[in-house]
Amino acid sequence: MAAPEWLAIVEEEIIVRLNPKVLAQIEEDTSGFSDRHNRDGDIIYKFNNQELLQVLASSVGITPSSQGAITIWTYYNDLPDKSRNAGATQLSETKQAPILRTLMNVDGDLSQKVCQDILQHPLSDRILKAHSFIVGQISRQFITAIEDYVEAKLRPFAIATISMVTVLTWCEPLRQHFHLSDALIGNCWSIIIVAPITVLIIWWLISKLPFQLPDVPKSLLDIGKWLVAILESRFLQIVAIVFIAALILSWLAVNFALPANAPLKLSIDSIQNFAEPYLPIAIISLRKVIVSALGKIFFRYSFFVKLIFGRFIK
Repeated sequence: MAAPEWLAIVEEEIIVRLNPKVLAQIEEDTSGFSDRHNRDGDIIYKFNNQELLQVLASSVGITPSSQGAITIWTYYNDLPDKSRNAGATQLSETKQAPILRTLMNVDGDLSQKVCQDILQHPLSDRILKAHSFIVGQISRQFITAIEDYVEAKLRPFAIATISMVTVLTWCEPLRQHFHLSDALIGNCWSIIIVAPITVLIIWWLISKLPFQLPDVPKSLLDIGKWLVAILESRFLQIVAIVFIAALILSWLAVNFALPANAPLKLSIDSIQNFAEPYLPIAIISLRKVIVSALGKIFFRYSFFVKLIFGRFIK
């Protein structure tokens, strides 16, 4: 769900406003939370990704405010007066002192300051537990925001890579199976080079169009999402890793370890010829794993955050 009104980003700082009603809401929303395993299920309260990237930019000194760290202020009000209008409530909240301040660095360091009075509060355990949960939610979403941005920026290159691998693995088998002449297909290596360049040019031209292309029918999108979800399942990702590792090892064995006329080499060659056309599917299956790893690397080192996201966030 979207971030509720008690959780907001104000001037590149994250503000959490708690009260007994909000504590009850958090406890209700988090019931059964430990049973969720997918990435989206790990995040209950979702900020706008672009706003989060602005906060991240401030934490590494890119934006003019330059907070120096991701700052989270937590406020608590025992009995919010519902009879006050919104303006009076906002004025009151601006004068209210925070009970917790959390500073989070992109390298994972965390420092917190707690108001001593809140430790004597009857609901102190619930307040601190809710605060810790919200901090964990924010930390997770920073990683997913970076992953989503990296995925969006790498998407044309991913498609170009998959097209290149597809041509690499399917060109020669198609020529041999259909007995196609060189005049029809030409040199496979030249097509391998041209294919990703063509994909990137088409992607660039589409991004520069002065009008919006018609949307893909929802039924086709649903089919595509269903197929991608199957390919990106944990089981098929493990199969893809084993498959790619086996292809690499067999290629090393054929080219460097086995004699030219060894019977085992001929057997491995035939297995490779059968398996190689399925390499693009294995790469698609591992796409999210690769992007997730890149996102974690970028989030861990502020240098990469500035290098990759600086121009976008300014």
